[in-house]
Amino acid sequence: MRQLAGCVTVITTEGDGKLHGFTATAVCSVCAEPPSVLIAVNQTARTHPHIDKKDAFAINILSEDQKPLADHFATKGDDQFDTVEYALGHTGVPLLKGAAAHLECEVYQKIPIGTHTLFVGRVINTGQERRAPLVYYNARYGLIEQI
Repeated sequence: MRQLAGCVTVITTEGDGKLHGFTATAVCSVCAEPPSVLIAVNQTARTHPHIDKKDAFAINILSEDQKPLADHFATKGDDQFDTVEYALGHTGVPLLKGAAAHLECEVYQKIPIGTHTLFVGRVINTGQERRAPLVYYNARYGLIEQI
């Protein structure tokens, strides 16, 4: 699986009055009608129960200069958003400033499979900036040239 290059994202949600997020590459477009995407979340991840209860999440596609943000959300911490710039979306989930794009979603379907849950989200809000995305390949970050 290290040979499968992926776009680096931070999945964010809200739960119990706090904001939560984690770095992920397990994100996939599902279909255009209705616009939907899926994320795979380990059931033992601390963010899993918050997505499950909130029934909403955002996929923040990090830009090429946001490697420190990817590292920040890849580690565990109590107040992840204290030093992070964000705005709240329509569902109350955080949208990270400076991201190449974001997809705000309401959970459409939950599919437990093995140790993970696939959350299929119906996209209800999007945004993008003219920034190249950050990618991850063979355990290293990389860049894609903006065309």
